[in-house]
Formats: sequence, C-alpha cells, structure tokens
Amino acid sequence: MSAPSWRDPRLLVGLLLVLVSVVVGATVVGRARDTTGVWALTRPVGAGRSITTEDLRVVQVHLDPATLAGYVPAGTDPSRGAVALRGLAAGELLPVGALGRVGDLTSRPVTVPVEGNVPQGVAVGALVDVWVVPAAPVAGQEAVPAPERLVEAAEVSAVDDGGGALSSRGGADVQVVVPQGALPAVLRAVSDDDDLVLVPVPGGGA
Repeated sequence: MSAPSWRDPRLLVGLLLVLVSVVVGATVVGRARDTTGVWALTRPVGAGRSITTEDLRVVQVHLDPATLAGYVPAGTDPSRGAVALRGLAAGELLPVGALGRVGDLTSRPVTVPVEGNVPQGVAVGALVDVWVVPAAPVAGQEAVPAPERLVEAAEVSAVDDGGGALSSRGGADVQVVVPQGALPAVLRAVSDDDDLVLVPVPGGGA
C-alpha cells in the first residue's frame, strides 16, 4: 500500500483539526491569564464603618464583564469618604453596591453594654436580636415586665471586649446597627440601665 499523499483529503482534514485544536487551546489559555485587579477586604468591616486603605488589598480575578462591573476596580480609591452600607467579610471582593455615604444609611450604630464576656457568635458582620430585660417593675406594676425583643436581626458593626475606645465600663461593648424606628426604645433601655441581651441569629454568622 502506498503512503498517503499530501493531497489526500483525510490528511488535510487531520491537519485542519490539529490546527483548530491548537488555536482553541491557545485562546483558552490566553483568556485564563487575562485577569483584572479589584479590591478585596483584608478584615471585616461593619455597616456604617468608614473604608480605609488598611481594610483593602488588590486581588487579580478572572470574571465575565457583567460580573466584574459589580466590584470596585483597583484603579479607583474607594476609601475617600466611603462607608459600608452593609457588613463586609474578610476576603470578600468589594461590591460597588455596598459602598455609599453616611447620608445613605437608614440605620444608626448604637453601643450596647454587655455584662461579662461577649456571647459566642457575636462578631462583626453577625446578626443578633436585641432583647431588653427590665431591671425593675414599671411604675404602677408589682411584677417585672417580661423580656421584650427591641430589634430583630441587627447587624454587629464593632465589638470591644474591654479597654478599647468603645468601652466605658466593665464587661464588653457591642455596637449594633439599629433601624431609626427602633432607636428610641433601645436608647431608653440603655439609659434606664436595663439588661440588654444579644441573641445571635441562627445562620446569621459573620
């Protein structure tokens, strides 16, 4: 049997398939190496907290253009007057929609005194229910009122277990983001020296 000629259609088809596979492979590898720098968080940042350069680092990512548009590119400086509109976790890519100005916030951070150690599961970015346990009977009542939930699923924005800037007493201070409608009740409980209890929301970890 004679060797196939270069004019043999089977040989030409084989060569064409090899060339196509090489081109496709080179294209795939090239696109995989085509990354873009975006900002990522180096540590947790609670809602309402300012974004600083110490909170950020540049990471290279490979994302489709539509997804990439949702994150802050490394060529911009998001630390100038920007605050987190929601809790941001360490390692998370910095979303465009999570940044805003102080005036964009619909809630306010309130420092809640906690007796003893910070409850397990209470950390920056976690969600907690804020309960009040009255310390004494209300005027005209003989019995102490039952505990009452003041805020549901409030986000923790800062935690100080003593000796820090937030702490003004023994025990711990936890800063939670409270909707403006619940502010009067929470502030009243703090000023009345009622016991405030933070109950972590299951599945609402940082």
